[in-house]
Amino acid sequence: MKGVSFMGFVAPMIALFIAIVWIGVAIVGKNVNAKDLVFSYTALAAAFVMFSLNLGFSLKNEDSTHVVQPHLILTPNCVDVYSELLTKSNFVVFNQEKLSSSLNLARISEKAGLPQLSDDESAVFQKNLVEFLRVSVVGHLLSEYPDWNPGVKTFRGKRQVQFNNSEEGAGHNSYYSVPQMENALKIDVDDFDISESVGITNGLTLPPNTAISSNGENLIFENPHIRIEIDFEVEDGMSFAVPSYIGSNLRLDQRDLSQGVVNIQSNIRVSVSQKKQRSGSPERLKYKAWASQIVDIIRAGFSPVASQNA
Repeated sequence: MKGVSFMGFVAPMIALFIAIVWIGVAIVGKNVNAKDLVFSYTALAAAFVMFSLNLGFSLKNEDSTHVVQPHLILTPNCVDVYSELLTKSNFVVFNQEKLSSSLNLARISEKAGLPQLSDDESAVFQKNLVEFLRVSVVGHLLSEYPDWNPGVKTFRGKRQVQFNNSEEGAGHNSYYSVPQMENALKIDVDDFDISESVGITNGLTLPPNTAISSNGENLIFENPHIRIEIDFEVEDGMSFAVPSYIGSNLRLDQRDLSQGVVNIQSNIRVSVSQKKQRSGSPERLKYKAWASQIVDIIRAGFSPVASQNA
C-alpha cells in the first residue's frame, strides 16, 4: 500500500508536468507572437512551479515512536506480564496459561533457578516469547478497542459506548473478523484460538481502506492517512529474583528467593507515521487520535507501573 499511495501522489504531478510541456511545444511555441497567450502560459508554468514547491515543502510526514516496556515473569506454569496496575490486560490474565502451553513456554524445571537452555533452545524460547507478546497485543486490542469509532449515547448522565461487531455494521469502515486477522497477521499457534479468548468480540472495525499485514513479527495497520507498525523485542538475559518497582525503577530482590521468578525485560515499540499526502486533510486529527488511542491501550495493558503511562 505504501508504494501505491506514493505513486497516487506523484503520478498526477508527472502527468500535469507533461501536459504543460506539451502545451508549450505544441501550442505556445507555434504562436510566440501572441503575447497574451505567451503571458498566460508563463503564468501557468509559474503557478505549477509554485504549487510543486508548496507541495514538496508544506506537506510533511509526521513520525513518532512510542515504547512500552512489559516486564515478563516466567513461573513453573506459564509466562505472565508483571503489572502493578488495575488496567493489566484481561486477555493476558485469562489466557496466559493456555497460550504459554501452546508456545511451550512453561518452565523446563520447577526447581528454583534459571532454565538451562542450549543456544538453539534459547533462540526458539525467545522467538516464542515474542509470539506470546504479539498474540497478546492482538487479543488485547480485540478485547479493549474493537471499534475505532464507536457510537456513544448518554442516558441521564450515564455514558454508553456501543461497538460495532459485524461486517454488515461496519459500513464504509474496514472490518476484519478474528479468522481474517489471524490469517493477515500470520498467527498460527497450536492448541490456541484467539476467537475463544476475547469475549464477545468477533472482529476489529478499523478506519476506511485500512489494511492489516505482518512484516516478519511486526504488526502493521495502514491506510491512505496513516501507518502504524508494532514490533517486539525480548532481551537475551534472564534473572531469578522477586520483582518490584519503586516509581519507574525495577528492583530485583535476591535475598528471599522463595517467591522468586524468572525475570525477562521486553519492549513493544509502536511507530506512527502520518503520511504527508494527507497531512493537510480535515480528518488528520481523527486518525491521529486513533493512533494515540492504540498506544494508550497498549500502555495500559502491558506497562508494569503507572509511571510508564506518562
